[in-house]
Amino acid sequence: MAFFSTWFVVGLYLDGWAHTHQLPDSFFTPWHAIIYSGVLGAALVLVGTAFLAWRNGAPWRQALPAGYRLSLLGAGLFLIIGVADFVWHSLFGIEADLAALYSPPDLVLAAAGALIASGPLRAAWYQRQTSQTTVGAPFSR
Repeated sequence: MAFFSTWFVVGLYLDGWAHTHQLPDSFFTPWHAIIYSGVLGAALVLVGTAFLAWRNGAPWRQALPAGYRLSLLGAGLFLIIGVADFVWHSLFGIEADLAALYSPPDLVLAAAGALIASGPLRAAWYQRQTSQTTVGAPFSR
């Protein structure tokens, strides 16, 4: 998850770099390919993990490790809104500079990307919460 999150964040950086340098832009650019392949990779890891856990007897609600359900939601949302972003750019054109960050689909994509990328952080937080509950809080007697 950390690899694919880093992969799509690198794509976001390259996309921002392309916008600020006014490179010719379309929906089909190498940086968009990096972004969407990273999100697709994260989605495949999440779905694959959930499927394997379910196949081994875990109920669907517990098929993903704690902290990753929102990442799965973010990945699904990102892929669906990616289509809406394509339609938006087809209808209204492609924005330049910082205006590229303010279209409604791009704002939802940013929120979905944050849900994906923060999955490992949430998982670590939940793991810490669980270990403190079972072992005892620090400094407790």
